[in-house]
Amino acid sequence: MFDKLDDILIHYEELMLMLGDPDVTQDTKRFTRLMKEQADLAPIVEAYKQYKQAKQDVEDSLAMLEEESDEDLREMAKEELSDAKKRIEELEQALADQDLDDIDPDAVVSMYMPKRRMERIGTALLRMDKLQKALVVLALAFGVLFALSFMQENMGNFTINLNRLELFRRGVAIADNGDFNNATARLAADAVDNGTNIAADDLPDNLDSVDGSHNGKNYVAYTFYIRNAGKTDLGYSAKLKVVSASKGVEKAARVRVYRNGEPTTYAAAAADGNPEPNTEPFASKDVVTTISHANFRVGDVDKYTVVIWLDGDDPECVDKIIGGAVEFGFDFDSSETDDSSLFIKFVQDIADTLTGNDPISASGNEAPDYYKEHNVTWGNRRNQKNSPVKDGGK
Repeated sequence: MFDKLDDILIHYEELMLMLGDPDVTQDTKRFTRLMKEQADLAPIVEAYKQYKQAKQDVEDSLAMLEEESDEDLREMAKEELSDAKKRIEELEQALADQDLDDIDPDAVVSMYMPKRRMERIGTALLRMDKLQKALVVLALAFGVLFALSFMQENMGNFTINLNRLELFRRGVAIADNGDFNNATARLAADAVDNGTNIAADDLPDNLDSVDGSHNGKNYVAYTFYIRNAGKTDLGYSAKLKVVSASKGVEKAARVRVYRNGEPTTYAAAAADGNPEPNTEPFASKDVVTTISHANFRVGDVDKYTVVIWLDGDDPECVDKIIGGAVEFGFDFDSSETDDSSLFIKFVQDIADTLTGNDPISASGNEAPDYYKEHNVTWGNRRNQKNSPVKDGGK
C-alpha cells in the first residue's frame, strides 16, 4: 500500500509542476482536467504527508528523550510522542480500510501539528538569509494570486468565456444587458444551492425576457448578448460543455438554449442511446452542443438565454445523484484561423491599449457608417428586420 502511496505522491508533485506551466494554463480543457485530478488526489496526498510527518515526529521525540535532561522538555517530548503514535494508528487504519480513491479528508486529516514542529519552522525561518526570505515571500504571493485566479475562473454553476485575444481584442464582447454596459470577455451566473428536480412545465414562460442572472429556486437562468463592434466582419464558434460533474448529475440535467428567441432543449442520451423525449442529445459526454455564426458582421448582435435544471422525469434522476453537482461553461472562440503567435497577439493588445487604438470602437472598411457614430446594441443591431443599416450598406 505504501509503495502505491509513494507513487501517488510523486505523481501529485508532477501534477503541481504541470499546473504551473504557462502552456498548460492556456489550454483550458487540459488545465481543467489536471485541476480535477489534483483535487481528487489532494486528500490522499495530504493524509499520506500527515502520516509521514507523524513518523518523523516519533523519531524526533525519541531523539529528544535520549539527548535532553531537562524535565520540562522531556515531558513535552513524551506528549508529542504519544500524540504522534496515536495519529499514526489513525492514519494507518484509515488508509488501510478505505479505497484510495474514496478517502475522506475530514476522516483522516486533522489539525495535528505539535508545538515542536512549529518551533522547527520558526528556527528554519531565522536561519534564512534575506534573499531566501524574499523568495519565500514571492512564492507565497504567487500562490495566493494563483488561488484567487482559479477561484474566480470556477465560480458559479454556469460561466461564459470569450477568447480575449481572438475575439475581444478584435471588438467582439459579451454583456448581461442589451445596451452592453460593462461589456467584458467573461460572465458568471449566480449559483443555485440545494436545488431539487423539477419538470419542464414548471419553468416560467418569460425566461428569455429577463437580462442577466434570473435563477429560480430549482433552476439556473442566464441571459447575455454577444456583439461585433470591431473593425471587420468575422465568424465565431460557441461550445457549450460540461466543465465538471459528480455523482452522474449531468445525466439527469436539461439545458435549454434560446438563441435569438429560438429555444432548443438538450439532454444526455438515454441508456439505450436514443434522445430523451422533447430534447436533442448532447453532442458528446462533455459537450452539450456547438453553435456557429460564420458571418458575424460589424453591428450584429446575438442574444442567448441558457436555462439549466434537473428533470424529475429523467430515468437517471434517482437518489444516488443526491449531493452531486454539475457546472456548465459556454466558450466563444474565433472560427477563423489566425497564424499569428500568441506573443504577437499579446503585444498587439498592449500596443492598441497604449495608442488608444481601441478595437471595441467600430471603425474600418467593413464597418457601416452608422456604427462609426453609434454604439452597437441589441436595439439597433444590424441583424434585425428593421435594421438602421440596409443589407450590404456601409
